[in-house]
Amino acid sequence: MKKYNIGIIGAGMIAEKHIQAFRKTGRAEIIWVARQDKSRLTEFTSRYNIQHGTADYHELLADPDVEAVVITSPPYLHRNMFIDSLKAGKHILLEKPAAINRKQLHEMLEARLRFPYLKVLDCSCRHARLQPKFRFIREYIRSGQLGEVYFIHHNGLFRNGRPGIEYHPGAKWFLNKQLAGGGPMIDWGVYDLSFHLGLLDDAPELKKVHHAFVASGLDKKDPGTSVYDVEEHGMALMEFDTGLRYYWERAAHANVEAPHETRIYGTKGGLKFAFCSWDSPRITFFDSENEGTGNARQFDTEVDMRSHIDDDYALAEHFIRLLDGNEEPMMPIERAAKHLEIIFKVYETAGVKLP
Repeated sequence: MKKYNIGIIGAGMIAEKHIQAFRKTGRAEIIWVARQDKSRLTEFTSRYNIQHGTADYHELLADPDVEAVVITSPPYLHRNMFIDSLKAGKHILLEKPAAINRKQLHEMLEARLRFPYLKVLDCSCRHARLQPKFRFIREYIRSGQLGEVYFIHHNGLFRNGRPGIEYHPGAKWFLNKQLAGGGPMIDWGVYDLSFHLGLLDDAPELKKVHHAFVASGLDKKDPGTSVYDVEEHGMALMEFDTGLRYYWERAAHANVEAPHETRIYGTKGGLKFAFCSWDSPRITFFDSENEGTGNARQFDTEVDMRSHIDDDYALAEHFIRLLDGNEEPMMPIERAAKHLEIIFKVYETAGVKLP
C-alpha cells in the first residue's frame, strides 16, 4: 500500500506523539521536521531518525516530495503556517485549537475555500469522534430510544492538571493567552464540543450563551513564567436553536475535583458516561418500563474498546484513509470553526477579551 511522505511543522511533545502514531500505521514516512530552535532541531531529527530538518518551515513546504504536513506549533502560529501549506499544495493535519481569534479563523477559512481539492483535518476529533464510545452512543441516540435530547450536562474538573505547570511544564506558552488562546475552555473545550454536538449529528446551532464565568489564581503555585493569564476553571450555560440546553464546565485546576461525567437527558430516557477512551467503558442507561408507563429503571453496559489502540493512532489512521480518499474528515476545519465560535462567545460572555 502507498506510503505518504509527511513533514512535521513544530517539534515538541505533540509532534512526538504524531510521529510515533504515523510510524505505527506503517503508511507514512516522516521525511522533514521544522523547528525554530536549531540546537533542539538537531537533537530531534537525530532521535527520530528524520532525514531533513530546518529552522524555516518554508523550506519544508518547498520540497515537492512532501505530500502532507502536520502543524503542531503553538496555536498563535497556525494561521500563517496553515495558509502557507495550502498555497504549497500540501494536505494538512492541523493541531487544535485551529486559531486563537476570529480574524485568524476567518482568514484560514477563506484560504481553505481556494483549495477545496486538498485534504484538511482538525485534530479536535482525536479524543472525541474516533473511538468506539462515540459511535456507540451516537447510534443509540439515533435509534430514538432517548426521545428528544433537551439537555446535556458535562463536567471535567481536575486539580494540578495545568499545561505548562504540572503537565508538560516546559511548554510555558500554554499559560499565555496571546499564544494559546486561553486555558482549559479552549484547550479541552474543542474536544467536549466535538463529542457532544457530534452525538446529535452537528445539528444544533448556538442561539445564546445565558451565563458564563472563568476563574484563575486558585492556588499560589509559581507558574515559572511572568505571563500567566489563562483561566483555570470555567463554565457556560448555552441554548441552541433545537431547544437543547447545554451546561459545560471545565477546569485544569479547581478546588473541587469532578472527573469526566456527561449526562444526556431525553424525553424518553437518559445516559451517563465518561467520554474519553481511557475512562471507564461503562454507559448507564435510564428509562421507564413499559414504554414509559411503568417504573423508573436503569442498567449498565460496557462499550467494547478492544479494537481501539489509542487516540493518536486512530487520528493518524483516519488521516491516512482521508488521503487515500476512502473516508470523509471527521472534523473538517469548517466544523471545527463552528466549535471555536461557540468557545469565543463563551469567553466574551464571561467578560474575557479575545487575543
